Amino acid sequence: RIAGVLGKTEDAKLYAQKKSDLQKIIHERFFDEKDNTYGTGTQVDLAFPLISGVVPEDLYRSVVEAFYNETVNNRNGHLATGLVGLPVITEWVTKNREANLMYSMLKKRDYPGFLYMIDNGATTTWEHWNGERSHIHNCYNGIGSWFYQALGGIRPDENVPAYRKVLIQPQIPEGIIWAKSFKETPFGKLSVSWSINNGVFELDVEIPVGVEAEVELPGDAKQFLLDGIEQERADAAKTALILKSGKYQISSKLQ
Repeated sequence: RIAGVLGKTEDAKLYAQKKSDLQKIIHERFFDEKDNTYGTGTQVDLAFPLISGVVPEDLYRSVVEAFYNETVNNRNGHLATGLVGLPVITEWVTKNREANLMYSMLKKRDYPGFLYMIDNGATTTWEHWNGERSHIHNCYNGIGSWFYQALGGIRPDENVPAYRKVLIQPQIPEGIIWAKSFKETPFGKLSVSWSINNGVFELDVEIPVGVEAEVELPGDAKQFLLDGIEQERADAAKTALILKSGKYQISSKLQ
């Protein structure tokens, strides 16, 4: 991608081919067709090929099911990874919109889990799930991006650098009825707040000058309100509208 941005077309082709070759080699070397897993079948061994394009399209759903099996059945619904694996799992869960799965793992109160830390007096994340060694450590902080990128819905557009364009796509796990988030961009504070009231999704957005936002609304309702004025999105369109800088109130029925 860097070569492409810099206009080095031949380099971009070369590295794209190397990427494709490596993806095929990794798949051939580590894929276990008996149970549709990679490596040792752990959460991170499954999430990494899912996020990096290693899994062939026709096997993708099967590997996702293997991740669910490892998490729900083998790990009793817990996160079972550490410093290296947690950001990988978080990225995949966010991009694949597995909000219910992530929320179910975060709700676990027994070991290992974040609520286990909190219930045992933690005010910062521990170095180990069981509380050994440091009690103020960055080992498990990779989870943080899920809260503002998935739950809050604030994500940068990968094709437009420096937050000049953002994607506002809140992911709503079952049992969550509101969230507030903000991101300090190079252009100022971008804030998103949403809630669900009587089956209506209500979204408040503040976009700084110099930033464009592409807003996606949950549900299938064609009509929505923008600052009290009825609007309509195209059939099957996920993106409801493109917004420039300013403050907006948006609402739509969930179906």
